[in-house]
Amino acid sequence: MHSSTGSDTEPDARIRQQEVVAELGQQALETDDLDQLMHDASAAVAETLDNEYAKVLELLPGGDEVFLRQGVGWREGLVGSATVPTDRDSQAGYTLLSEAPVVVDDLRTEERFSGPELLTSHGVVSGISVVIGSVAEPWGVLGTHTTAEREFSPHDAHFVKSVANVLASAIENQQTKSELEEIYGRISDAFFALDEEWRFTYVNEQAHELINPHGRTLLGEDIWDVFPAATERKFKPEYERAMYEQETVAFEEYYPEPLDSWFEVRAYPSETGLSVYFRDTTHRKKRERELEETERRFEAIFEDPNILVGLLDTDGTVLDINRTAMEYIDADLEEVTGEPFWETPWWGDGDEVQADVKEWTERAASGEYVDFEADLSHPSGERYAISGVFRPVTNDDGDVVSVIVSDRDVTERREYERQLEESERRYRTLAESFPNGIVTMYGDDLRYTLAEGRAFEYLPVSKDDLEGRTPREVWGEEVGSQLGPALRDALDGEERAVEVSYVDREWVVYAVPITDTDGNVFAGMTMAQDITDRKEYERRLAESERRYRTLAEHFPNGAVGVYDRDLRYTLTAGRLLGEKLPTSDVLEGQRMPDVFPEHTVDDLEPLFRSAVEEGETDNTTTEFGGRNWQVWVTPLRDVDGDVFAGLSFTQDITEQVERERQLEELIEKLEESNERLEQFAYAASHDLQEPLRMVSSYLRLLERRYEGALDEDGEEFLEYAVDGADRMREMIDALLKYSRVETKGDPLEPIELDEVLDDVFTDLQLHIEETGADITAESLPRVEGDANQLRQLLQNLLDNALTYSGEEPPRVEITTRRSDGKWVISVSDNGVGIDPEDTDTIFEVFQRLHGREEHPGTGIGLALCERIVERHGGDIWVESEPGEGSTFSFTLPVAGESDE
Repeated sequence: MHSSTGSDTEPDARIRQQEVVAELGQQALETDDLDQLMHDASAAVAETLDNEYAKVLELLPGGDEVFLRQGVGWREGLVGSATVPTDRDSQAGYTLLSEAPVVVDDLRTEERFSGPELLTSHGVVSGISVVIGSVAEPWGVLGTHTTAEREFSPHDAHFVKSVANVLASAIENQQTKSELEEIYGRISDAFFALDEEWRFTYVNEQAHELINPHGRTLLGEDIWDVFPAATERKFKPEYERAMYEQETVAFEEYYPEPLDSWFEVRAYPSETGLSVYFRDTTHRKKRERELEETERRFEAIFEDPNILVGLLDTDGTVLDINRTAMEYIDADLEEVTGEPFWETPWWGDGDEVQADVKEWTERAASGEYVDFEADLSHPSGERYAISGVFRPVTNDDGDVVSVIVSDRDVTERREYERQLEESERRYRTLAESFPNGIVTMYGDDLRYTLAEGRAFEYLPVSKDDLEGRTPREVWGEEVGSQLGPALRDALDGEERAVEVSYVDREWVVYAVPITDTDGNVFAGMTMAQDITDRKEYERRLAESERRYRTLAEHFPNGAVGVYDRDLRYTLTAGRLLGEKLPTSDVLEGQRMPDVFPEHTVDDLEPLFRSAVEEGETDNTTTEFGGRNWQVWVTPLRDVDGDVFAGLSFTQDITEQVERERQLEELIEKLEESNERLEQFAYAASHDLQEPLRMVSSYLRLLERRYEGALDEDGEEFLEYAVDGADRMREMIDALLKYSRVETKGDPLEPIELDEVLDDVFTDLQLHIEETGADITAESLPRVEGDANQLRQLLQNLLDNALTYSGEEPPRVEITTRRSDGKWVISVSDNGVGIDPEDTDTIFEVFQRLHGREEHPGTGIGLALCERIVERHGGDIWVESEPGEGSTFSFTLPVAGESDE
């Protein structure tokens, strides 16, 4: 607490006094230590008013004295021992009778009362004292004093009075708690008290033992938070009735886990909340329930119209027999009472089982349960069977005091069991052979009792895994939650079907009830079938229907129609309907021969009938409305593969026919031109070769005849002439090969490219050895091609790789891969490379990137390669950088797929 001195301004002093009262009020709420509170209050009052002394005086029994219980400033040893008289002439006695604070300006001149020795001995002059509590029931006095003469303000007096009120409230609360604890301590039942906010304010030891076995802190806790299950049972409504209607309630109720107990409860309303007395009646309830069950069982058994029941003495004589038994054996109860049980008509006509019955009775009388079955005869000679049990009846000490025998006629049951066994054999045979699925039986708890079926062959569970387990335990949470409602509905007599997904398969599960002969449901059965293929078929069918509808509605430049076996249109769609073809309204419902002109029908009718009658897919062309049309038909089949309709596609090909006519004319002209060009190239090359051979022959003759006769320049000139003639011959040969690629090649057929490559290696063996080349090749595929031309192609590419290798020995790699339905063959080398700007020009005729003095050649080899690849329907290209080598790649058709 902070000091408040006389120098404080009036508003500051009042604010400080209010803060002190508030702090002491909060402390009073939070603590049960009254002495500490009184000491802190004394110190706060003295410090706030800047006085030397403060005291708390407690009124002693009899009311003649008060003693100094707490205070500050007094000489050592006085607090807790000093007393002050309370007669009317004393300051303490005067204060105890005053409602208002007693303010003393100067004790030395005070005329209302005399100052006690406690004050005078400490030189007290001025002060304030107030009663703690009320004048009618005072607890004591709070006072503060100073040795200097001082005039206290009314606010100072009110401040002391407020602190006294705080102390009075704390003392009253403490007294109330003590009284309650004393009352609660005398309670023998379990007891707890609640305040108006449903918080525990007291819990006695017996209550802790019954409802708080784990020793939780209950005081101050909300009962509904600590015991949530109470809100769902009688506890909450009954306690609320007691609290809100202020009436006593009494009831019995069960509280579940963790208490698992029955309680007898009495709740009394009070001014502060609710007082609850209770006791554990679990054991009593259990005994009552057992007794009631025993009585009900005995009464039910003895009066059961379907069971024969007899009560025997321990010696086997009859004490009582129920009405059902007497009617069944057609006897009088008085006649058999007191007779040995084994001699009564109960056991039919004859004495074949009397010895057994006597033995069974004696065994039961000794404390044994004896089950029996007996085959008996009616007086008429008809055979019947009974099944039952002899039961000992004991007292609380365990002594047998009587015997109960009960049985029933099981003749029909035995026949039913025989039929049931036969039925189960049939069912099991059916279940074990159930195709593409499984069959199960289950009981009221949804646990499987039997499982069979061929689908177990590919499921991750076996039939033994199912028995005794629920669908959730077997199939998992998702599938189990889907099956549960259907299985329960079947137990209610309804049939259900549900589709589920399990281990990437689709299943339909049928749940049906199993009834007895009276129609009562006693179990359920499921039949699960794998419908993955069917679902896939449905999906594909739906997808096909969507595709068809989309195709029909957006069929370009034509129309789509579906027609039946009478050639009657059932559906038509397409963009040209209503423009160049009749509308859907005209076509649908009409036969095709009734809609179109005779010459169109002559073209279409055989085609349409071939689809629906012979299941053929075909097409034809026809003319209608001054337009040319292409018509395709195909059969539509059902799931069994039977044709049920035809599907036609009609497309306007008028422009296409005109383009084809023009194209045919152009092709015809090109073919004539090519033929003339080829004849010219062949004639030119042939005519050129003849004088060239003459020039070459005479040059070689000159070279031999005048060897050594010519000077150095003459020999050089002659060498140039010979070389030029040779190169001219090579160029003519190459040009001839180039012109004959399309016309003189062999037919394309499946060939092994590896064999062609072996021939190339043989052709280039000398060149390979001379260059020291390292060539690696993957296994090449089987392709559609001309073996001789492909040999020329590979030889040209490999020869170039060896020729343009640079200074390093050539390294050549031949690889293959499949791309877009064709084979891609690549020849990679480590040679001089090609500038990317030249990669297109190198495939042109007579284009060279190097001088003849560097590398000889005709300049037509790569052009020939390109022409060979194009004849095979492929492409050829090169990837290269100068100095980085080159990779030549080309595509060839896959063997057997060239027509696709």
